[in-house]
Amino acid sequence: MRTGLFGGTFNPIHNGHLMAARVAMEKLCLDRLIFIPCYLPPHKPAPCLASAEDRLAMIRMAMHSDSRYRVSDAEIRRGGPSYTIDTIEAFSVKNPDDDIFLIMGMDAFFELHTWKDRRRIQEIAQVAVISRGVDRKEDKDVLQNRVEGYIQGRLSADYRPDGTGECCWHCITDTLKPVCLFLADPVDISSSQVRENLIAGLSVNPWVPAAVDAHIKKNGLYR
Repeated sequence: MRTGLFGGTFNPIHNGHLMAARVAMEKLCLDRLIFIPCYLPPHKPAPCLASAEDRLAMIRMAMHSDSRYRVSDAEIRRGGPSYTIDTIEAFSVKNPDDDIFLIMGMDAFFELHTWKDRRRIQEIAQVAVISRGVDRKEDKDVLQNRVEGYIQGRLSADYRPDGTGECCWHCITDTLKPVCLFLADPVDISSSQVRENLIAGLSVNPWVPAAVDAHIKKNGLYR
């Protein structure tokens, strides 16, 4: 089974996250994609962090009963800082026959070299980077070159483009799994923007699913 693991704070989940999930499902031919909200992000402060229970509930509301989407509370149940290596190793032990793909956005990707046991993560899972907000060819070329420079400079100098025309890099002399870059439609949404609008009393209806918007209002989140 081809399984995507999509972690993050999801504070709150928004339509940009859902677009990234759809791109990952399509481009990677995934059988399932599992959203994994963290308990505490280990690499950055999390201002106005909604409770783990609220963030988990909003993800479930956003999935629209698509049977390919799942949500895991593994990091919430574990508590403490949520390290991806702990999650991905536990998942691989329980699902030894799965091909695992770690889904992430650009900001997280460019911090990958700082993650706990980063090399072990890449030995277990292929990294799939979903970029939003690029709409011109020259911008795409700049982004691809930046990603390649980061991969070869920070992850392993032995990564090479796969030569198929896709934005994928394979490690030729190491045990590290491939890294692939996929471009989603340009969209300017972030969880911080959603929270800022809510604090200002502005609508977030175009940015989050209606059920998520209703949950936020009902429970007075991010006020």
